[in-house]
Amino acid sequence: MKYKFDSTIKMKSKFIAEEYFSAIIKFSSEELNNHFIEFNYKDTDMFEFSVHPETHVIKRFTLTLCNHFQIFDKDISVPNYIDGTIMIDGPDITECETFMVNIYSNGMIIKLFDQEQKICYKSGSLIFAIGDNDELIELYVINISETEVNHAKHELLLGIG
Repeated sequence: MKYKFDSTIKMKSKFIAEEYFSAIIKFSSEELNNHFIEFNYKDTDMFEFSVHPETHVIKRFTLTLCNHFQIFDKDISVPNYIDGTIMIDGPDITECETFMVNIYSNGMIIKLFDQEQKICYKSGSLIFAIGDNDELIELYVINISETEVNHAKHELLLGIG
């Protein structure tokens, strides 16, 4: 996977509370033939990014399937980051060594690989924690309201019922 970052352009995003999806973060309403990049864990967990087909700028994040999650009654601890625009290019599917969604009172962390963070990039409400192998190891969903967190919890709990 290749990640490029432009700190001169700040991104804005919006949480979308849509039935059947725990979390959707939308960056742009522009409809193109977007390219989809999936991060999977076996057949039980998945999220995807929609990126512009030419510039690879992130357009949307969707947590589509999640069977491994924990809920904590405390605020998320956010790492230091560089703010700007993330561009993603790489394989259509990445199989992750783990997939754990930790839900906090003000956000979420999706853990994908057991590695140390090398650098973190923020685009809108997402923080991309990149590891030593230049892969996405954790994804933070931040700056979401209590109502949005409750939507995510509700949809996750429905999935296991």
